[in-house]
Amino acid sequence: MTRDIEPLLVNWWKEKNEAVARLVADGKSDTGAQARNARHMQSIAMFVKQMFVDAGLDESDVSLDCVVPGYYRRSKNWDVVAMHKGHLVGVVELKSQASSSGNNANNRIEEAIGSAVDAKAVQELTGVFGNLGVWAAWCMTFNRDAESGKPIRLRVVQKSRSRFPLNDSAFENMTYASQYATAIERLISQRVYDAGWMLTTWVRADGTIGHDEPIPTATAETLATQIEARVKFAIQALRNE
Repeated sequence: MTRDIEPLLVNWWKEKNEAVARLVADGKSDTGAQARNARHMQSIAMFVKQMFVDAGLDESDVSLDCVVPGYYRRSKNWDVVAMHKGHLVGVVELKSQASSSGNNANNRIEEAIGSAVDAKAVQELTGVFGNLGVWAAWCMTFNRDAESGKPIRLRVVQKSRSRFPLNDSAFENMTYASQYATAIERLISQRVYDAGWMLTTWVRADGTIGHDEPIPTATAETLATQIEARVKFAIQALRNE
């Protein structure tokens, strides 16, 4: 089943731009407006929630913006939390990068790694999430207009501080978008996350919205397929409870 992504991005751009306009009207900087205004991610969160419901969970089993225990920190807010009979089925983190790519890209990736490690640690050491283990997905919506598309080069001062060669070919001619793409591919391949979704978007000259899913293993369809498999597994494993 092909899922219609465009309406999600219409809402994403609308809410993002309205958040910026409100701050500007208040005489404030628009820096970070999108991050503080969660409304631009609500449609995407509902979209992912529906994947769990379509796969067989009850509507009441899937919640948005929920707090779960942590191990290296007290708790963690996950954007989508799916449960069945009191056991964790899956957690999904939804992030976006709409501006200031240079300031935030590395932090986003570091946060992603930390969230997955924390969730797995609390399960391994306490079993608080039930009998199914941790299944987690990480999704990024990236505003392609936030960067020039030109490769990011190390500044002179950064080169002077380098102590080992930066020779990973995956990061040659790296842009922030391609760094996210590489990170998500590796987060999945190294089993840091079980699934992911990379969505890039931009505004065309005529005002219409474009989008791309640059990673074949991290599209809306692959995410839905993996969620379906996880839900079927959970329902079967817990059928006698």
